[in-house]
Amino acid sequence: MVRSVERNRSSRALACGIVVLAACAAGPVVADDSQNATKLLVVDCLLPGQVRKLGTSVTYLTARRAVKTAAGDCEIRGGEYVQSDRGNYASALKIWLPGARDGDKVAQTYVGEIFEKGVGTSPDHAAAASWYQKAADQGYARAQINLGFLYEKGLGVAKDPVAALNLYRKASGIADAIVLDDGSTGTTQSRERELSSLRRELEQTRTQLDNARKELERQKRGSQSELNQIKDQRRQAVDAGNSTEVKRLETLLTQRESELSRRGQEVTRLEQQMSGFRTQLASLQTESTGLREQLERAREQLSGSHKELTERRAEMADTQRRLDTTRADLDKQRRETTSAAQLAAKRLQEQLLQREADLKRQSEALARAEREAQRYRDEMAKLEQDVQSQPVLVARLPPSIQVIEPPIVLTRGTPAVQVRGGAGTRDVVGRVTAAGGLLSFSVNDRNEDKAVDANGLFRVAIPLMGKVTPVSLVAIDQQGKRSMVEFNLVLDGATVAAGVAPKTPALNFGTFYALVIGNEKYQHLAQLKTAVNDAVAVSDVLTKKYNFKTTTLKNATRYQILSELNRLRAQLTENDNLLIYYAGHGELDKANLRGHWLPVDAEQQSDANWISSVAITDILNAMTVKHVLVVADSCYSGALTRSSIGQLESGRSEEERVNWLKAISKMRSRVVLTSGGLQPVLDSGGGNHSVFARSFLEVLNVNSDVIEARRVYQELSARVLNDALRYRIEQVPQYAPMQFAGHESGDFLFVRVQN
Repeated sequence: MVRSVERNRSSRALACGIVVLAACAAGPVVADDSQNATKLLVVDCLLPGQVRKLGTSVTYLTARRAVKTAAGDCEIRGGEYVQSDRGNYASALKIWLPGARDGDKVAQTYVGEIFEKGVGTSPDHAAAASWYQKAADQGYARAQINLGFLYEKGLGVAKDPVAALNLYRKASGIADAIVLDDGSTGTTQSRERELSSLRRELEQTRTQLDNARKELERQKRGSQSELNQIKDQRRQAVDAGNSTEVKRLETLLTQRESELSRRGQEVTRLEQQMSGFRTQLASLQTESTGLREQLERAREQLSGSHKELTERRAEMADTQRRLDTTRADLDKQRRETTSAAQLAAKRLQEQLLQREADLKRQSEALARAEREAQRYRDEMAKLEQDVQSQPVLVARLPPSIQVIEPPIVLTRGTPAVQVRGGAGTRDVVGRVTAAGGLLSFSVNDRNEDKAVDANGLFRVAIPLMGKVTPVSLVAIDQQGKRSMVEFNLVLDGATVAAGVAPKTPALNFGTFYALVIGNEKYQHLAQLKTAVNDAVAVSDVLTKKYNFKTTTLKNATRYQILSELNRLRAQLTENDNLLIYYAGHGELDKANLRGHWLPVDAEQQSDANWISSVAITDILNAMTVKHVLVVADSCYSGALTRSSIGQLESGRSEEERVNWLKAISKMRSRVVLTSGGLQPVLDSGGGNHSVFARSFLEVLNVNSDVIEARRVYQELSARVLNDALRYRIEQVPQYAPMQFAGHESGDFLFVRVQN
């Protein structure tokens, strides 16, 4: 069964995030839940100034203060706000703009987000970039992430993946672990082309080198003059017989000659470097010549197309004039009442029909010509872009390999998997992804490129050799980056030398909370089968195996869900982690690609009791918790690129891994894991669970270490894709930071309880 309602293709949703209390259900539902729930939504609130007293005689009023808080709390505190769904550009700016102008980096970032969201109007990405830049210059990680997103996508600024990468690295503080990730799962990947950016960089470097060379030449001339003066002083000292002064001057002369020689070598080095840059630029200009020739040919074709279009338009205009003349004659003949006039009118009517048919044919021909001209324009635009571009190798994620069968999660050590005795082979099923384009894939040094399909899935039969069969999977991408996973297939009854058991690093990960929601008994929508069962199972594994303090809501209303989220917002601290898991119906607003969760009191034809992804994001943004993960088995819009999340490459030492975990555990993160894209997802297919929930539970159960949410996504996405294809449905989970929720890099961590 596909979890969806009929209106706008809504689908079941499952969400995971860090938050939740030990209690289970929200308070009782009051009569006016709809109004009370609205007051739980987070708004931009402008609090009144406070009356303060200085000494015994001076009383003054402080400036108004902007905060993000619940609408009800803003009312109680006498603040001013406008509900987000009724606000506009001006009312939103009124709250934060004064602080932004005063240099407050947080206010500057909020102003940038207002412009990027386009509250009540179209987004203004250029203005957003300007305000983000002001906050980013002050070292504010959230602004650096937002500005990096604009550079990566080319919104409001020139597209510059190198600048985006640098901003992501500054925000994370773990530069070597941040690489670009476009989410591609195919086996080929085109490289970024940014010749104009490289030319600017070369020109700037050349200017710097020229200035440095001129400065060195000036210093060289000054040193030579000083050298001559020292020589004169030495001659005078020799003539005067002052041996001490002669010795001092000879030492000084040696130092100056050595310094002069060094500066001469520096000038030579700079000239050689300048020559190298000139050679590189000349090579780039030579490579662009061929593209320019193609551009000229395309322009000639476009010119011919324009000429043909002009001729066709002139012909159509002439036909139109004749048609107008014929219509005028017909009108004249119709006014005549004689039979001859009627016959003439009939002939003119026939001529009119013929002319209209001719005009239709010519219009169709003109449309074809215009389409052809547009094709030439598109080709010319592409060529112009190619002429102004040159390959720039940008750091990308290394390839990754996820094993579906046998079910294991590859972290540290070499896992062992038991297999039946008597079997000659064991199938290994998995998925390989390479953002930089897959170059080769091998299993036990045997090339298996043909075993990888368009979705990156592979199935390989491994011959069993004795009691223990080592398995080594190796993927290499177009950039030469290499990833390898290893495990052992062990026959039943056989033993294999145990490796070092994973040991959780002695780090302060904070306290973990989870709010788990399962909705299936809907009052006005189709009933679901496995949502509550999914929620109960997820709550159980989080509590028992990962030491979460978990709250579970079954068949919850809008008021109950928002009330629990606000209770957590008020109680959790900056040392806590929150996971929010939602299983139930979801709805996609196609007009603005905004996802909604549908509580059990939701109605299909009214969104009064829906919970939008914007409302959830605003609540999470107002929370002080360190890490938040939302797991949604439905659409959830407003995600940033995955490039702003770091990833530790395989093969790193244990010390590097501990340092990596220490770094990301301190960074504020807001990430979302969804079960698919914008299409409906399976409500069943996983036994008593949905396909997505079963895979999520498998990964958490098999893991025996500290695992990042990104790794959970990588492992379960391969399983979900493989299982969904059996039902002829392409369901690909998505994972990214949440936009406008306060993400500052880092990632959510699952810390397995060590027995």
